[in-house]
Amino acid sequence: MKKFFVFALGAAFMMNVCSCGNHSAARLDNAADTLSYGVGIMQGSRLAEAKAMGVYPDLNELDINQYLKGIKEAAKSTDEQTSYYKGLNDGIQMKKSFEQMSEQFALDMDFNTFVVAYAQVLSGDTTLAIDKQRVNAICDSIVAAAREAKEQAELDSIANTPEAIANLEAGMAFLAAKEQEEGVQKTASGLLYKVVKEGNGKTFKASDRIELNYVGKFVNDTIFDQGNNVKFVASQMVPGFGEGLQLMSPGAKYILYIPSDLAYGVRGRGADMPSNSTLVFEVETIGLAK
Repeated sequence: MKKFFVFALGAAFMMNVCSCGNHSAARLDNAADTLSYGVGIMQGSRLAEAKAMGVYPDLNELDINQYLKGIKEAAKSTDEQTSYYKGLNDGIQMKKSFEQMSEQFALDMDFNTFVVAYAQVLSGDTTLAIDKQRVNAICDSIVAAAREAKEQAELDSIANTPEAIANLEAGMAFLAAKEQEEGVQKTASGLLYKVVKEGNGKTFKASDRIELNYVGKFVNDTIFDQGNNVKFVASQMVPGFGEGLQLMSPGAKYILYIPSDLAYGVRGRGADMPSNSTLVFEVETIGLAK
């Protein structure tokens, strides 16, 4: 009885508050009305807070008046209208996904064409322009080609920047000079290396986890990375470094001169690794990592 009495007082208080200065306020005549109103406050507060915080991009452009108009229409909807509103809601989400896919793959995808196919399948139409058994493979192929084209366009754009052009030219001149030095050898891939000290035993394999010391430099002799007693798997490194490790055996010390296309290439690696950087590594292998 005590709990009910407290609830009744709360409900009465809410009725008084809601009726003051607000002609459209709800009447809270019983527990069900009060609960309904309370849930509305909680749900509305969550949406209002999320919109104010800007957490969800979709809410930034939400017109509250139009949104509430839709909510009120839903309150009096029939089963037939429910299906319509579900289609409308799903369609809005699908259209947004299409716009995102178009941007992601740099393709001008047509939503109306999608709707035609979607309707055919749902209505049981078997006269589809693409065989359902082949559609996954066809779409995967188109997506892969689109991604590759977009990637290449991005790389071409980076490669044409002054920094990328300057780095490539400096790297090529550096490698050309190194290739003429005594003791410097060249592999079929274009990797240059110099043996400072040969090791003992068998050369490492691509899958070996190797313990080593190294210093990484740019062609201007600036150190960008170094480490002692680190463990690397040859196949998981940039191609030139991995290839160089497989020329070595435990206890060896080599200098690797790695062209940019065997290192981080046109894209580079963030601010610390500019585009088209030719790299120099002084590497001393210790042996297989335990």
